[in-house]
Formats: sequence, C-alpha cells, structure tokens
Amino acid sequence: MLYTVVPLERIYADPRREENNEGKNNQKEAVEAEYREVPLPHGRVTTRRDGENYVVERINSTDMTDYLNEEYSPGKVIKK
Repeated sequence: MLYTVVPLERIYADPRREENNEGKNNQKEAVEAEYREVPLPHGRVTTRRDGENYVVERINSTDMTDYLNEEYSPGKVIKK
C-alpha cells in the first residue's frame, strides 16, 4: 500500500520521459528527458535538463553532509 499526496500518474510514469504539449493539435507527445551527472568528491548528483538549466533529481553520496547541502536538494536549479 502506498500512502502519498503525489498523483499516481507521476509515481508510475517513466522517469526518463517527459511530456511535450507542443505537438500537433495540442496533443501531448512523449519526449525523452536529458539527464546529466555532476560529480561530487564523494559521489554524484543526477540532474534533468529543464530549458537552459538543470534540475537536481537525486543525489548519491557516501558523505552524509552532502545530503544536508541545500545546493544538492531535489528540485534545486543548477545553471549550465
């Protein structure tokens, strides 16, 4: 059982794909999302391209202080 306020469409959606509303007749098209990994001294941060910027998706690190760093929190925008 899954208790969450996040819509099920977002939970069960393919994380590697995002929707594009600029298709013919305003139909949604699936567009492959672009990911980039940013190395850290003790791990890495996975980011997803959003326009000109990259948004933090997840962090993998062996240093616990990296998880408390606000620069690496999910949803944070990283400029190119």
